[in-house]
Amino acid sequence: MTWSHWFVAPAITSLFFLLGVLTLYWFLTNRIVRLLQKFGYHPDPEAVRNVFGLLYMIVIIFGLQFSVRDSANSWVFSNFKIFAVVFVSYFLLMDIHWWETIGTILIYMGINGTLGIPLSWIYAGVYVALFYVMKAMRTRKQDHWTDYFRFIIPSLILSAILWALIGFRFHLTTINILWEMLFIFLLLSMMYLYVDSLMTGAATLAQLTYTTNFDELTHVNNYFAFKNDFEEQFAHSRTTNQPLTLMLFDIDHFKQVNDTYGHLAGDYVLSHTAQLVTKQLGELDETLHLYRTGGEEFTILFTGYTTEQAAPLVHSIAQRVREAHFSHDGHQISISISVGVTQLRTDDDQRVDIFHRADSNLYHSKQTGRDRVTIQ
Repeated sequence: MTWSHWFVAPAITSLFFLLGVLTLYWFLTNRIVRLLQKFGYHPDPEAVRNVFGLLYMIVIIFGLQFSVRDSANSWVFSNFKIFAVVFVSYFLLMDIHWWETIGTILIYMGINGTLGIPLSWIYAGVYVALFYVMKAMRTRKQDHWTDYFRFIIPSLILSAILWALIGFRFHLTTINILWEMLFIFLLLSMMYLYVDSLMTGAATLAQLTYTTNFDELTHVNNYFAFKNDFEEQFAHSRTTNQPLTLMLFDIDHFKQVNDTYGHLAGDYVLSHTAQLVTKQLGELDETLHLYRTGGEEFTILFTGYTTEQAAPLVHSIAQRVREAHFSHDGHQISISISVGVTQLRTDDDQRVDIFHRADSNLYHSKQTGRDRVTIQ
């Protein structure tokens, strides 16, 4: 049987294998993100995909190479290694330190038993060049077809260099190398079309998710996000008897700010207050998040906190706002907040019970002079 006849079945099988690898990667990363969210974390999906993608490709490459390291056909997975390097560099844009690169190469060559072969070090150099060239191509995106040619041409040039070296070492025929080059062209093109469409869809979904869950002015979580998170945390706390404290606060005399300095000043006060509190929450406890739940009303869910544990944080937030410098269009604006805080009780059957109690405490703070914290 000629090489061209033999090539068809493995090529088709490999294409399906490639699609399976990419689909499994996408499925697993989405599952990881959802699991982290289920346990109360707020992961960056892109960061999860990048870290997991790198580990995923390393495991697959090492596993495949380990299966053929002592055979005369140890070159058969070279195209998949090219695919993996291009995937990690072009699509994941991984920032890998030089010592990580050298360490990975040494481990791989040690597993493959090629540390003493000078030609293998040349291979490694070409793979490193492929990584950085493709990463540079990704950071200079233009239009769809221009991006494709900027993707495919340098990757094919470096692939041709690799296959020339492989052909020299393993005494492959010219027709064998040409078939492999055709194969890598198909692999890379398929990867570009498939992964680019997945990531474009993910970017669109991320934008829609951001628009749905975040306030456009202050860039903090909005009421929709609060409603979903509050429902989840309320149910979790009721089931596990874990404490849950709710903090509501209003910006004092906000209408007066709008009437005196204009609505642009009001927008500035809202966004600056949100930035101050968000920054402080990051310093106090990174698991805490700020929600804008009304015009000048904000909410914080203290999951796992009793009111006694949350009180110092609440007072420090109020003090930070009180002492902050608010300056807009040459005007110095004094800002304070009125706060209502309460904790989930055993007789709270619904979310509205704890919310109404926090709202009543907020109202008490406003009625008794503002710039106060009421905790009950």
